[in-house]
Order: sequence, then C-alpha cells, then structure tokens
Amino acid sequence: MAIKDLLIAYDGSDAAKSATHMAVKMAEKYDAALTGAYVYWPQQYGSDVKRWISQDVLATMRDAERQAADELGQSFRELVAAIGPSRPVSWIVEPGQAGPMLARIGRFHDILMVGQFVGALRRERGALDPEDLVQRAGRPIIIVPENHDTQPFKEHAAVAWDGSKAAARALSDAMQILETKNKLDILTVETGRTRDHYAPMPERDIVAHLKRHGVEAQVVKLDASSGHVGDAILDHCKATGPDVLVMGAYGRAKFGSLIFGGVTTHILENMNVPVLMSH
Repeated sequence: MAIKDLLIAYDGSDAAKSATHMAVKMAEKYDAALTGAYVYWPQQYGSDVKRWISQDVLATMRDAERQAADELGQSFRELVAAIGPSRPVSWIVEPGQAGPMLARIGRFHDILMVGQFVGALRRERGALDPEDLVQRAGRPIIIVPENHDTQPFKEHAAVAWDGSKAAARALSDAMQILETKNKLDILTVETGRTRDHYAPMPERDIVAHLKRHGVEAQVVKLDASSGHVGDAILDHCKATGPDVLVMGAYGRAKFGSLIFGGVTTHILENMNVPVLMSH
C-alpha cells in the first residue's frame, strides 16, 4: 500500500516539531496528506472537590481546554506551511489517555509519526508509554529524535534484523520506504552469548528477498560482545547517518529473551536517527 496518509502526534513540544519536519519531507516525497492529532487528558476532580465548583466555572475550564487545542492546531498548520509547499492538512483533537487514543487514531492512517518519548518511560496518567503505543497501534510508527535536524533524504536506510517475527513485520511495514532507497544496511549483531541469528539459506536469504523488490542491500555484522546491543546499532547509525532505522519492537515480558528484545527501550531513550518500529 502506497504511503498517502501520515498522522503526526502534535503537542507543540520540540520533539513534536521535529516529527512534523520529517513528516512534511515525507509528504513531499510520497505525495501524502498530513493530519495532526492532539490528545489531552481532561482536568479531573474528585466528588468532594467538584461539588464546590460551579457549572459556570467547569464550563470555563472546558472552554480553556478547547481553546488550547485550537491554538495548537493553528501552530501545527503554520509550522507545516513554513516547512514546505502547501499540502492538505487536517487536525484532530480527542480527550483521553494519550497512548490508547493515539493508537486508535493511527489505525486510520498509513504511518503514525511521533517525537522522541523524552521522559515518557515513567508510568503516570496521561504520559505516553512508547512500547505500549507501538504494540497497540497495528500500524508502523516513526519516532523522531527530539533535536533531529531533518535534511534532504540521502536515500539510505538501515534495518535491525534477527530473523524474528517482529523484525519481519517491521521490514514488511517499511517496504514502501525501503523500495525508494539507494542503499540499505541489514544490521545483525553478534554478542558472543547467542548464536548468530543471520544464517543465509538457499532461496531464504533476506538480501535475495529484498533484491526481488528492487532493493540492493548489504549485511553489516556488528560486534556487541563487549557492550550493549543497542549501542552497537546506534554507533553504526551515528557513523553512517541513515534516513531511518527500521526495527521490530518487543514487549519486555513476552520477548525479553530475544536478541533485540532488550534494546527497544535503549533505542527509544538514546536514538540518534528516526526509527520506524512496528509489532
């Protein structure tokens, strides 16, 4: 399916603005529409407090929340207009818990784009849980570093590959992007503790599979025997500067024993390139 409908989680933060910059560049490349989405947690009051607040005051508070959302929408439209040529732009506002609501909205778009989850690994009401969002969405998510400087695409991508179900799903979800790249690095990691997950087999080789899609790829073996798997991947990205890193996302409880299962959070916290994740 062609990329024609991008959703951007936008709250006015620097991270959201970085995601918007990349979304506009992608929209230009793929001739896609842009939709900004703002999810907010309405002010809650206990019954012992609420009974002392008049209906007029409650209505004023609700109006203030709606006005703030409208102002964010205007900010989003102005930012999109300032970045590139005029494009179809829509704006969605929904009350609710950020992760579940963004996941629901994202199912009606091709890709959900969000800014880096800076400080969002805490578990509190209204905060994004990145792993939860990725697992709920059912769509690929591109997460953009907070201070990412979006440049013209180099048409270079990297894929973290361990031959697992999640890695295969991410590869498939990213294929519309990968087919437009001139260079693709397939990153495999040797830790010294587990077997090498990349084992080419006749007619079952990931490079051969990609070549049938018109994508020229090369396998890059990374050594993490003396360090963190996530650092090995990010060091490669820092040195080569791909437009995007593609990887499967894993929940810690179920997939924690797999080679890339332990790096999801590390990548999210320390990312230096945009990361496309799916589950």
